[in-house]
Amino acid sequence: MLYNPHTHSHLITQFASLHIACITHDHTIATFIPPLSHTKVQTWWQERAAEVETGSREILFSTGPDGSGCVAGIVMLSKPDAETGPFRGAVEKLLVSPGWRRKGVARALMKRLEDVASEKGRTLLILDTETGSPAEMMYPRLGYIKVGIIPKFGISPKDGALKSETFFYKDLRSNNPL
Repeated sequence: MLYNPHTHSHLITQFASLHIACITHDHTIATFIPPLSHTKVQTWWQERAAEVETGSREILFSTGPDGSGCVAGIVMLSKPDAETGPFRGAVEKLLVSPGWRRKGVARALMKRLEDVASEKGRTLLILDTETGSPAEMMYPRLGYIKVGIIPKFGISPKDGALKSETFFYKDLRSNNPL
């Protein structure tokens, strides 16, 4: 589902909780390191929601099919303002609740994100993820092409070690189906 700041603002707390769960459960490198402040993460999500209002970002989310209304996953499309690349978009923060993993949530979110990106004219997508993470193995199955690895790119929330990051791209104009 596409986030609408006027009808979905009540979900910001759930977005923050999911973000924190991914960091604490998997030690995902995702902007913050422990000790985690729910207020700080929630403020960060409120700032992302404000970017939806300005048109520079889209947030997509899914709720669990159990009917609880709980957010099962989120992903964002950043739409950089560049005259030389108005066709580019960046996939950011694909986060799936630990209880909803391996159930197609990430694949469905990415498919929907790609549909939205195409509708918005963002046909060249880039993304990055921690080297060695399950996400690194998933993106090629979704048609993303590995560009390379930057060593010592991010601080691990687990132990403070510097971790490498793998970068990918996908050209939606080449019609690579998921």
